[in-house]
Amino acid sequence: MRKTLNKWSTTTLLVALAASVSLAGCSNEAAQEAKETKEAAATQGPKLNKAAKIRIAVPDNAGVKGYEQGASANDNQFLNMIKEKTGYTNIEWNVIPAANQLDTYNLMFASGDVYDLIYTNDLNIFKRFSAQGALLPVDEAIKQYGSEVNKLVTENAWTAVSLEGKKYAIPVPPFQKFENVDLGSGFLARQDWMDKLGLKAPKNLDELYTFLKTMKDKDPNGKGTIPYVAAAGNNGNPLDGLDVITAAFGMSGINNLAVPFIVKDGKLVDAQDVNLKELLTYLNKLYKEGLIDNEYLFNKTQQVTEKMSSGKAAAVFAGYWDPATYQAGLSKTDANAKLGFLPTVEGKDGQKGYTMPAPVSNFYIIPKSSKNVNEAVDLLNTYLKDKDLQKFVNFGKEGVHYDMVNGALSPKKPAYDQIIYKLYYRMWNTPDIWLPNALLGGYEPAMKSFAQAGAQLTAFNINQYRPQTDAELAKGRALIDLRNEYVAKIINGALPLTALDEYFKKADAAGRQDVIKASQDWFSKDGKAIYDKLNKK
Repeated sequence: MRKTLNKWSTTTLLVALAASVSLAGCSNEAAQEAKETKEAAATQGPKLNKAAKIRIAVPDNAGVKGYEQGASANDNQFLNMIKEKTGYTNIEWNVIPAANQLDTYNLMFASGDVYDLIYTNDLNIFKRFSAQGALLPVDEAIKQYGSEVNKLVTENAWTAVSLEGKKYAIPVPPFQKFENVDLGSGFLARQDWMDKLGLKAPKNLDELYTFLKTMKDKDPNGKGTIPYVAAAGNNGNPLDGLDVITAAFGMSGINNLAVPFIVKDGKLVDAQDVNLKELLTYLNKLYKEGLIDNEYLFNKTQQVTEKMSSGKAAAVFAGYWDPATYQAGLSKTDANAKLGFLPTVEGKDGQKGYTMPAPVSNFYIIPKSSKNVNEAVDLLNTYLKDKDLQKFVNFGKEGVHYDMVNGALSPKKPAYDQIIYKLYYRMWNTPDIWLPNALLGGYEPAMKSFAQAGAQLTAFNINQYRPQTDAELAKGRALIDLRNEYVAKIINGALPLTALDEYFKKADAAGRQDVIKASQDWFSKDGKAIYDKLNKK
């Protein structure tokens, strides 16, 4: 009996042990499930309110002439489809005058009545309001609701919108490429006149001078050809539109800043100290000899378009989107007129190239007091998940607005022209979305010409990553106005070149050195590492 009892006891013990192991396993599994549930809940974040009123602001576009009959900014087929497909039915779309974005948003932040999501292509708007602490970091919202956004944003783009380790915007990376060349603005000239006069594309500043002088002296239009036209009157910046020249002095794309910083010998310096005197010497010579339009300081975009389209001017710094407009006007009076992009002009020490495409082409910024942050990010993310929705918003309806011809989109006129306002509802842009739109817009000939001129957007611009400092916020406008005044007067001869010394003294008294020091401190702390990582020659 003892033997039987011992056997039973052993069996019982084994069963008990098995049960305890089983219970322990169940307990561990339950704990693991609870942990995973908790983590999932944390990742998903608060429950979304699909009925929330999401207010979105976007800049207007000169290419949009209005809405189709019966449509408006908040009642049209594109916004209605976004509402239907995303489930967010209470979206308010606000189209802001592009030229007045800064004033509009200054008033908005001051009033406290903010938009939930602001879409802008203006780097200065992001810099200003992030420096003022007016924007909300998007890290948590992206982590919880921005999986599709994260797939599309590059590391460089996130770096450009990060301050002290936090992301203060949702950046849309660059998307304009053709034949593996970054597209933008470049040196556009009358190729037919070059052929007529036996001119080659100028390679350096001496050849550029000869090129412009030949256009003036030989006068190919027979009515007083303007060798080079620009529009400084848009914003009062006398260097605006002169990038064909400023690029050869290492100052392309940075002349709208209070202090146009460059990196030289591993240090952050003011480009004005390095190159401004030589640049102004060259520009004064061109202006004095009539090789730059003598009205350029007052010209606006409209005047430049008129002078290029009517055959008055030989060359301009223009975007790949401009030749189509110029050519339409030229063809009315000169069937042989031909425009072409030329390679960049090289300055001393091999300096050349227009500023690289910014790591961010557009910004989504969210005011700190936005009430629907998570919903705004989820709306954008949901839009990005739906490829059919994106296709409709970008191109319209096949068979109604376009046809597929040999694998390419072909617009059906006039139906396609009536929906150009769809640009306002295109919530994201990628190369595969952008290129068909560009082809539909008729830009292919100019894009080919731009690509054939070779890589042009090659100059690294540290200012695209540099935050706006308090010193710049406080003193920047005065410094810009002071420089614009002196530079304009030195170029047109109202002041001698020696007045540059007076300018620097006044600029330093107005806070230039304070701005320099603040940004140099940033460069020592963070900027040098960014520069070393991203500046790949």
